Amino acid sequence: MNWLFAYDHKFYTSGEDVLSKTAFPYETWQRYLTHSDTLTVACRLYPLTEEARGYSVSSGERVSFTAIPNASGYAYFMPSNPAIQAMRQAVRQADAVIARLPSQIGFLAVKVARELGKPYAVEVVGDPSETYRLHGSFKAKLYAPIAKRTMEKTVAQAPFALYITKKELQKLYPTKGTETSCSNTELPDISRAVLLMERKNRDLNKKIVFGMMGSLDSQYKGLDVAIRALARIKKELPDFEFRILGSGASSKWTRIVVQNGLEGMVDFCGTKPSDEVFDWLADVDIYLQPSRTEGQGRSVIEAMAMGCPVITSSVGGMKELAEQAMQFESENDAELAAIITTLTENHALYEEQIERNYIKSLQFSKQVLTAKREQHYQKFMNWIEGQNK
Repeated sequence: MNWLFAYDHKFYTSGEDVLSKTAFPYETWQRYLTHSDTLTVACRLYPLTEEARGYSVSSGERVSFTAIPNASGYAYFMPSNPAIQAMRQAVRQADAVIARLPSQIGFLAVKVARELGKPYAVEVVGDPSETYRLHGSFKAKLYAPIAKRTMEKTVAQAPFALYITKKELQKLYPTKGTETSCSNTELPDISRAVLLMERKNRDLNKKIVFGMMGSLDSQYKGLDVAIRALARIKKELPDFEFRILGSGASSKWTRIVVQNGLEGMVDFCGTKPSDEVFDWLADVDIYLQPSRTEGQGRSVIEAMAMGCPVITSSVGGMKELAEQAMQFESENDAELAAIITTLTENHALYEEQIERNYIKSLQFSKQVLTAKREQHYQKFMNWIEGQNK
């Protein structure tokens, strides 16, 4: 049996390897290969034009990749579009389709699967209306309500839907099919007892390291909000450094840093392979995620697993992660600044957040999530077998 996984993710070819800059190391595909003999990934595929540092190898045994040409908006669904022709070929060769949504490739895969009578399931990982609304371009804002309606209809009709949140995305995009809640963030099984103790003993009066992860090309990550918040209270805080891990050009953000008087206090760290992200987080004292929209908040979960106190905006699935007192209204840099001040001045609260977040993160252990996901896709397999009788 061959499954097709469809998602708008950029992969890069380097010799015989296929690489990914964020997410999707080869180990990710095991969640599908448990049920399928082979897996084909329908995606964006480009040749690598830089050094491979910071990339993870996504290719491997029993996994192949097929490129879907880039298109957007209404053009994506025109019969003559090369994207739909490529998708038809990919779906014809598959026994079942897994479409991760929202994504144009995912929507297209569902459209073709229904057209060809192929069984399919969806994974709901975000809210497209917010993503397009905050994209910045006029065309994206116009497309936002169309994307929302497409998402509503696609998820509602899906026979199987896996949500990465407990409640938030389910409320926005309910399904009539079989559903489950299972994060796509799997935490490695490593002991952090020594790190947690060391964190509790840190003296924040000497120096504070703030951290944040997210693409520098994405305005919706809210990096500007964090910069403004820290600028508000820089005279009240001890010596501090703000480190940002993520791909993209830093020139625009460097100008904003200078405008806010934080020269020498902000470090753009570039990217790291997924297995090095946790080492980076170990040095972060307080993690900030001021996103304007977020499906769940993978980076927040990873930070919590390393015992980081986290402060997040109250959007999307992050409302299910951080303690309510550690959440602020999106865009409100004054409120973010106030929470930072409270946390840095109250060491008992700081220690409490370390313990609380680590315990909360245990529900995202690989063992727990693998069991939930396998149960969901076994039901999907049983349904396929029933359809074929």
